[in-house]
Amino acid sequence: MWQQMYADLKANGTELLSIAVDLRGPDKARPYHEAAGAEFTTIVDEENALARVFGYNAIPNGVFIDEEGILRFQYYGGFNVKNDEMAEMVTAFAESGSVLPDGSKDADAPVSDHFERGLSLFRSGDIDGASQIWREGIVLDPQNWNMRKQLWAIENPDKFYAGDVDYGWQKEQVEAGR
Repeated sequence: MWQQMYADLKANGTELLSIAVDLRGPDKARPYHEAAGAEFTTIVDEENALARVFGYNAIPNGVFIDEEGILRFQYYGGFNVKNDEMAEMVTAFAESGSVLPDGSKDADAPVSDHFERGLSLFRSGDIDGASQIWREGIVLDPQNWNMRKQLWAIENPDKFYAGDVDYGWQKEQVEAGR
C-alpha cells in the first residue's frame, strides 16, 4: 500500500521515509521492505531514539515535515494509509503542503526508561534480564507497543521473522494480558 502511494506522490517531488523499530537491526526489517517492492528509503531505529524524541510508544506513525524541515503533522500509533481518511491526508499534504491539525498524541502518556534498560541488557547478552525489564515496563506503560513487540520478538521469533508478522497472535497476547 505504501509503495503504491509513494509511486503516486513521487511525481510531485514528495519523499517518503519509513522507519522500522527493531533492536535486531536492518537485517530483520529488510525482507519486509524487499517483499513490498518498496522504492522508498527505510531505516531501522535500533535504539528507539525517535520514540524518545517524539514521545510515541507505538507504531506505525505518520509524521509530515515540509520542505523547510518544519513538523506540520503527527499521528502516533495506528497511522495506516489503508484508512481512506489517512490516505487522503497524506495526498492533500503532498499536493498542497497545507498545515494539518495536530495528530492524536497523548501528552500525558507515561515516560519510561525500561525500553533503553532492556535494550542495554539485550545487547550485553542478558536476554532474560531484558525480558524482565520489558515486562516491568509494560506493566507501567501497557500501551508501549514498541517495548511489547521487542519482548514478543525475542521470545517468539517465529511470529515475527518467519514470513508474515502474525498479527492474530499479537491480538491474542493482548487479550490474554501478555
